[in-house]
Amino acid sequence: MHLPSNTLSPNTGRTSTCQAVAVIAACIAALSPAHADSPRPEGMAGQLIDHYHMQRIPQEGPWFSLTYSSEDQIDGAALPSRYAGRAHVTGNAIVLLATRSDFSAMHRLQTDEVWHFYGGSPLEMLLLYPDGHGRKVTIGPDFLAGDFQQFTVPHGVWQGSAPRTSSDGAYSLAGTQLSPGFDYADFEIGYRDELQREYPAFANDIGRLTRAEFATSSAHRPQQPAVAPPKAIAFRADQVPIVAMSPGLGLQELVGRVAHDALSSKLSVAKFTLAAGRTSATSFNHQSQEVFLVANGTGQVHLDEKVMPVGPSSVVFIPAGQRHSIEADVNGALIFFAISAPAFALEDYVVVKP
Repeated sequence: MHLPSNTLSPNTGRTSTCQAVAVIAACIAALSPAHADSPRPEGMAGQLIDHYHMQRIPQEGPWFSLTYSSEDQIDGAALPSRYAGRAHVTGNAIVLLATRSDFSAMHRLQTDEVWHFYGGSPLEMLLLYPDGHGRKVTIGPDFLAGDFQQFTVPHGVWQGSAPRTSSDGAYSLAGTQLSPGFDYADFEIGYRDELQREYPAFANDIGRLTRAEFATSSAHRPQQPAVAPPKAIAFRADQVPIVAMSPGLGLQELVGRVAHDALSSKLSVAKFTLAAGRTSATSFNHQSQEVFLVANGTGQVHLDEKVMPVGPSSVVFIPAGQRHSIEADVNGALIFFAISAPAFALEDYVVVKP
């Protein structure tokens, strides 16, 4: 399961880390317009999305909410070589909701994924194994008829799933857990043409469980035109819309990979408003350095075990690999700018504690 790590659990009441919000913005921007603009489900599916404060999973497609992430971390040197030396949290878990249109598109992970069925329509899963064979399984409530209540997808196996019921209001509510926890670099989306060549017996199912934007692999896509060089621009931060990414956290993406006008891969600048009493997650970046510039309000910044007060004009320098979080005092919101160099990127980001 593709797990961006910035969605709130309904039970935590805490906001995610500041740059994590940009994860969702960047990923949603990468989705095709048809999927990104598809209507939000109604009925019980919509009520569950609201209840769990769910977001769509970029590229993969269903809705999710992070419900658990371990406070412990595994050093990359202690993990198998397929993790390329990257540190991971010990484990995490999500609640997931899939519909016929917001299905789980074909993808594979570096980690075994344990699925649990919770309710709604049974969820049909297509599994394509490295040795060339495939199979279909169903997680659902009819255990005596062959449904699985719990099922593990081994690492390296292509997987995709959708509700078995074909009605418009059909949805499947499930959960998944990973150990070690999800890291974006462990995720690979499946391309329709490549999978259909490798698994021709499942060509129809692969077509159903891949989206148009991933119909043709990068090796066979028409060459994209060269990207125009960035242009100088001046604008006011208050001209950029505030995006309410979660309760108590507002984002204005000013400069960076997904900014509206000031696009840059070399650095990113985002303005954040953290509501009174709210605390961000503990996180770090593999490569990017960060600087927080506090514009208004007071609070505290945590750098590993060190805690320092911050207020207007405070500057916080955060080297790559430094665990950090920030919180607003209970007497008012904390407004600050987060600057990253190179620009914030999903694959560079690790949540240690949500």
